[in-house]
Amino acid sequence: MTIRIGAVSYLNTRPLVFGLEQRRAEGWFELSYDVPSVLSARLAAGELDAALLPTIELARIPDLAVVPGLAIGSFGNCRSVLLLASKPLDEVRSVALDPESRTSNALVKVLCAEVWGIAPRFALGPRDLELALSEHDAVVRIGDKALFEPLPAGVSAHDLGGAWTGATGLPFVYAVWTVRMGIFDRDLYQALHDSRRDGDGVLAAIAEDYTWNGRRYPGTALAYLTEAMRYRFGGPELTALNRFLAAAARTGEIDEAPEIRIAVLSPTACR
Repeated sequence: MTIRIGAVSYLNTRPLVFGLEQRRAEGWFELSYDVPSVLSARLAAGELDAALLPTIELARIPDLAVVPGLAIGSFGNCRSVLLLASKPLDEVRSVALDPESRTSNALVKVLCAEVWGIAPRFALGPRDLELALSEHDAVVRIGDKALFEPLPAGVSAHDLGGAWTGATGLPFVYAVWTVRMGIFDRDLYQALHDSRRDGDGVLAAIAEDYTWNGRRYPGTALAYLTEAMRYRFGGPELTALNRFLAAAARTGEIDEAPEIRIAVLSPTACR
C-alpha cells in the first residue's frame, strides 16, 4: 500500500518534510504539496492518507488522528500569520479573509470577538493585497507572502500568533500531521520524526536555498525558522489547541469542539 502524504507549500513546512523528500525513492509513500485550504479538501475527499492539516479541520473532517510530537506552531509572534489593517483595530468594519487559509481565518474571528472586542464583516478576499485593501479595512495574510511581502504604506501589521499568546499565555498550533485511522504504523511514525530531525540539522541550508517569487531572503528565512517557528506537539500545545477549538465553537466557526484523538500505532506494514 502506498501512503499518500500531503504537505503545505510554505517555508515553515520545510523542516518537517526535508527528510521525506530525501526518502522518496523508497517508494512506499507519495508526497505532494498544496496550500492549506486545498490540502484540507483533498484529505476530506479521500485523496490523501496523511496530511499536514490546518488544525481547524480537526472539527470538520471525521476519523482523523493527530501524530504525536510534531506540529507547526509559535509562542508569541509567528511573523507569517498577520492581519494587515489600514485603520486602527477599533475602527475596522470589514476583514478580507485569506483564500489559502483555514485555521488563520478562524483565529482572526476568535481574536476579534474575544480579544479585540470588534465585530467586523468577514468575506473571502482576493489574493491581490492592494485590491483586498481597497475593498476592506483589514486583510488576513498567511504564509510566505505574509513573511516576505513588503508592508504597504499606511498599513499596520498585527501578528495573530502574538495576539493569541498575549491573551492566553499559550502557544498556538497552526497545523499538525494527521492520519486516517488504520494506516499509522511505526514506519510512518519513524519517517515523520526522522524527517523533522533531518530538517533541523540543515536549517541554514533550507533558508539559503528557499525562494519566493524568484528571490531568496536567507536572513529573514533563517530567523523565522529558528526564532518564530516551533515544531513540537506536547501538553501545552494540546491545551492550546483545545482552547482554540472551544473558542472557534463559541464564535460559530465550527459546530462544536472535537475530542482530539492522538494516533496509535497499527501493526507495521511490509514496505
